[in-house]
Amino acid sequence: MFASTPFNKVLRLAFGASLGLLLAKLTNSDQWGVFFTISPVLLLGLIPRLTPFVVLQYLTANLLAGAMVLLYSWLGALSLVMTLLVFVYFLWLFRLMAKGALFVFAAIAIINGSIFLHFASYPSMDPGQMLGNALLAVLLALLIASSMIWLFPVSEQPMQLPPAKTAFEQQQQSLVAASLATLSFVTFQLLDLQDSLSAQASSILILLPMSFTGIVQAGIKRASGVLLGSAYAIVAQLVLYDNYQHLPLTMLAFFFGMLIFARAQQLEGPGSGVAFGGMTTMAIIFGQYLKPDQDLMYSALYRISSVGVAVVFTLLLATVLYLQLERKSPVSC
Repeated sequence: MFASTPFNKVLRLAFGASLGLLLAKLTNSDQWGVFFTISPVLLLGLIPRLTPFVVLQYLTANLLAGAMVLLYSWLGALSLVMTLLVFVYFLWLFRLMAKGALFVFAAIAIINGSIFLHFASYPSMDPGQMLGNALLAVLLALLIASSMIWLFPVSEQPMQLPPAKTAFEQQQQSLVAASLATLSFVTFQLLDLQDSLSAQASSILILLPMSFTGIVQAGIKRASGVLLGSAYAIVAQLVLYDNYQHLPLTMLAFFFGMLIFARAQQLEGPGSGVAFGGMTTMAIIFGQYLKPDQDLMYSALYRISSVGVAVVFTLLLATVLYLQLERKSPVSC
């Protein structure tokens, strides 16, 4: 255990995410590598401290997200029924977030449920294999996060929950967010967008603030983070050239990138900002697309364009929905 310093939070993220990537590569889990890299980032980047109640929320949220995949495997052919179930799922979770209750549970269930359903749309996807790897990654992420928190202690930080919302705001914002999340689900089901995990995740992550102003700010930050994370991946490949398939060099490049973005997040403040967007982008690119038969540069450039399109369309739809609501009510969203 090292002495408690503020910089330890940066080391937690850099070492934790790198350990997740290393486990994914050593176990040949390239197809599901994103689970192993992004789970520690979510835990260490969004949650300031792990308590038994937070761990329970995290585990329960992932089990609920897994249950949605099983429902999809049974009811996927019934498109209308499945879409309605997804809407109810998101509406309930966003309502919990709006109330401020079980915030970690709702946020993780929304994020991972969305990612799991995205993978479930792959024709070649085996639900059992995917859920097995995802739940293994969840358990390993908890082990990694606990180890990093013990190894790199920092002073206790209170959980910063969003300000309380009125009942009217809860109803409106949860309805808009659930509608946009469901539209994202439908879009990625109808179109052949298997390589657009970053875009799909971005269309969900920017909804978490729920208010119109919050969604716009989150969209700008998310797009900026993806741009920076993708740019780092491109620079890393140019520097490594043909050596980027060598695991030690790749791990070193990933570690330094995470170190930079983790430090930026510390300076930026807690939560999902520009730096967090950069970290999750790196986790997706290195965890999911770092394979002998794939080009990191192409993947990074594709991330930039697809996320830009996803964020712009989500913001346009959010604007339309909130304008319609404001016409019907004098209360601001």
